[in-house]
Amino acid sequence: MATLGARLFLISGLLAATTTPHVSGIHTSTSTSTSPPSAISGQCPDQPAGRLGYDPLRKCPLPGVLGIIPDIEPSPETPWTLTPKCVGEEQKISNTTLRVHCIFTDGNFRNGHGTSLITTTTVAAHLVGLEAFNDRPAPLEAAKRDAVPAYEIVELEGRGKGAVATRDIRRGEIIMVDVPALLVGTEFLQDVRAHHRRRLIKQAINRLPDKTRDEVWSLSRNNGEYEIDAIMGANANSVAVSDNGIHVGIFPKVSRINHSCRPNAYYRFSETRLTMEVVSYQTIEKGEEITMSYVPLETKRHERRKYLQDNWGIDCQCSLCKASDYDQNESEASRGRINELRDSILNARNNGFFQDAINIAEDWHLVSEWERVPPLAPEYHDILAELYWRKGELVNATRFGRMALDEWVKFGSVDDNQLEHARVFLNQVWPVAEKRRKGE
Repeated sequence: MATLGARLFLISGLLAATTTPHVSGIHTSTSTSTSPPSAISGQCPDQPAGRLGYDPLRKCPLPGVLGIIPDIEPSPETPWTLTPKCVGEEQKISNTTLRVHCIFTDGNFRNGHGTSLITTTTVAAHLVGLEAFNDRPAPLEAAKRDAVPAYEIVELEGRGKGAVATRDIRRGEIIMVDVPALLVGTEFLQDVRAHHRRRLIKQAINRLPDKTRDEVWSLSRNNGEYEIDAIMGANANSVAVSDNGIHVGIFPKVSRINHSCRPNAYYRFSETRLTMEVVSYQTIEKGEEITMSYVPLETKRHERRKYLQDNWGIDCQCSLCKASDYDQNESEASRGRINELRDSILNARNNGFFQDAINIAEDWHLVSEWERVPPLAPEYHDILAELYWRKGELVNATRFGRMALDEWVKFGSVDDNQLEHARVFLNQVWPVAEKRRKGE
């Protein structure tokens, strides 16, 4: 399920347009806000590690059982603690498809943290079918990690609040785990007029439990004319929910992480757990600030600085922005090369050139290391294991498959889908490799 990239893209200026809104990753000719650089029309601009888990075989309930019929309480089978509130009439978007947007609130989500979604009935049904709202226990390694937080939120001179490491953090370690207080579908932002959007988003926030609601209203704000615009513009992250279901969400803890063009962390999102994990690129020392990039890493320097200034008022003074022109040009070239190599791996694999794909993957890893944005180790070893398996080299497929499995166990994600995938892969490869070794 994992892609080959690892980056962060925060959303800005979601509600400013008076007609069709602009959202990162979607270009609209009527938007009045600044278009994000390097975004691809119709795609989630940044899904760092892919959705951490998706089981297409799970059966989603039909929208009719979600409790959206006016004046009817949600059925006991749904997680909603308040009656869903739907927007206007059904909107016909094709000859056969109708789209209805509703506010869905689960006040019990994650032990009372609560969450509100403004999305279509189809997406809500998809998430219910995935059991995304169930508070099932996290894997053992995740529980151990959460008992000793690796960061604290503090005031930073000239930067507002930020996250600082309270101990040395290992490379590739999960630093922070957060869940959304609010998720808003981009289809809703496209379909509904600006003043209605703001009113309904405000209602969705006010439906949250008191502590979470107050946490959202206390978040930092940009210079948006309206309160909702200012909060969403400064704090929202883009994530993928269901197939092509781009949503923007408020993750209160993650929102406190400041920007750097040379970040030491990035995020991963799981739709099956509705959870965001912040992961370290490199070792982070105790007392060091934890940072992520608000724009795709491959964005050209002048585009990046303009976008940060226009949307957050940030005159970035990170180590990369203060580096020499030579170093900045080298970094820009390396980041572009990382994207090229990643695409080349996929092309070579899809065309059956597995050894070429392996060679390119090794180059991709080296360039990523040089730029200090390496791929997560178990994901990289998953890729090599699959390529060697396709090539028919079972010894190497087994070796890298074992490495990936061990690393996923130690990683301790709240979503164990990739761990189980690695386990299934190894169970398939190992017997075949043993038969071949014995000459059977």
